[in-house]
Amino acid sequence: MSVTVEGQIDIAGPVGKLLHRRPLKNGTVMQSFGIDPVSGDVFVLQIMEGGIRLAGEAAEVDYDTRKADGDLCLTRLTEDGRMAGFMYLRGFGHGVSIGVENRGGTIWLWTETASTPNSKNEGYGTAVTSFTYADGDVVTYGTGRHTTPYTPDPAARFLTPTIDRGTGELVIRFSLNGTHWERYDLAKAAAGVWEPVGRLTPALPSAVFQGYASHAGILYTLQGEAYSATNPLPGNTYLTAFDRVTGTLLDRRLSDAAPGLEWREPEGMAVSVRDGVPRLHFGFACEDPGPRTCTVVTLSGAPETDGVKVLTDWQPITLAAGVSVDQNAPRGRLISIAGTPTLQLSGGVKGSFDTDTVIGHLPDALTPSVTARANVPRNSNGGYTVARVEAGTDRELRLFGGRTTNVITWAQLDSFSAAWR
Repeated sequence: MSVTVEGQIDIAGPVGKLLHRRPLKNGTVMQSFGIDPVSGDVFVLQIMEGGIRLAGEAAEVDYDTRKADGDLCLTRLTEDGRMAGFMYLRGFGHGVSIGVENRGGTIWLWTETASTPNSKNEGYGTAVTSFTYADGDVVTYGTGRHTTPYTPDPAARFLTPTIDRGTGELVIRFSLNGTHWERYDLAKAAAGVWEPVGRLTPALPSAVFQGYASHAGILYTLQGEAYSATNPLPGNTYLTAFDRVTGTLLDRRLSDAAPGLEWREPEGMAVSVRDGVPRLHFGFACEDPGPRTCTVVTLSGAPETDGVKVLTDWQPITLAAGVSVDQNAPRGRLISIAGTPTLQLSGGVKGSFDTDTVIGHLPDALTPSVTARANVPRNSNGGYTVARVEAGTDRELRLFGGRTTNVITWAQLDSFSAAWR
């Protein structure tokens, strides 16, 4: 454990998962994401793909134009990864960060806006704003559909917001003779009262910047690039933690989370809090070639007990057709044992399995990026008494060993315990 400040989430800790290779409304790279503190829904920003024609546009618009204009797509996903809605944002920026508020059931989204192209003809925000979520809506910069844009300085560029739920603050990152993070009381900012309460200008190590989050006075950053010939496994994804008041670098770690993903470009950070436990999430854009998908992994702030930390509590496993419960319904959980994420299963299945077969479907939180496998007891027909069970990267739970000459009629999963990545 590498925690030096109270409230700091251990960025060297064991990694769990929130979403696994989920498609978005558009096929472009995920840029950032935020999480509704009430429902747990995940809101993902990406640059609009080419070939879309919105109302009022004379023709379909190509991707390079969308990127230069700062046109974004917002996808809403449920906690279990189902697409629940979308929006389009015109003239907003690159989508580097997003803040999500829930005000009495109404979702407010904080993003960059007033996009201006940079030297590479990529649009980035020069101010921040907020607006309500409405499925299928199009929000255009400069209209009354969003709040009055704010900038700490007319010369500031590359503005992006996030929300610190531990302090109730809105945190804005911007460039102005250096890169700064400035804090504001969230309730006052929502009311249009912008009074900075602190500014941080940390010495961030040089690398490709991909996102940030803030919680309880700690600033977390994400840097790195996609897998490539010059950036092979384990990649160059770095997490860094700073004290938000002093700017002290508290910890910096190379993350090998989710090594089996294709492309694996780090994109976006967010913090969620559930039952008083903070969780630091960071994302990866996946698939090569696209369409890209969205994977989000998690570092839990929960304490360890005798070297064991629960990363994901028991969740049911949906059985495949032709498979039934034997005594207890199958379920799984993810725990860390001495720092190693471990998938545990329980329950049993029965059926008539005379070939290798899918017996269940895993939730995203239990799906590995590298296949996890273990042997489990099964019935004996004068032959083998064990079978192999595999948790696959495609969310499928498979049973191996059934043959017409040695049919598996039941298998118990309680002995399944395998390293998970």
